[in-house]
Amino acid sequence: MDNFSKQIYEAGINDGRAEGEAESIKNLMSTLNVSIDQAMDILKTPPEEHQYFKDLLAKEL
Repeated sequence: MDNFSKQIYEAGINDGRAEGEAESIKNLMSTLNVSIDQAMDILKTPPEEHQYFKDLLAKEL
């Protein structure tokens, strides 16, 4: 796999992980009736990623 193909592959993997984490956050918010910050704390989402997921989920809501 050349370098460009590897970068495309890794970007796809990262996007998939972000989508999965966002879905987990939404599920926790709904099931446990917690805030987005509480859901991210439960999932141990790194603090530097909190704003990314807030922005991502704001687009969906």
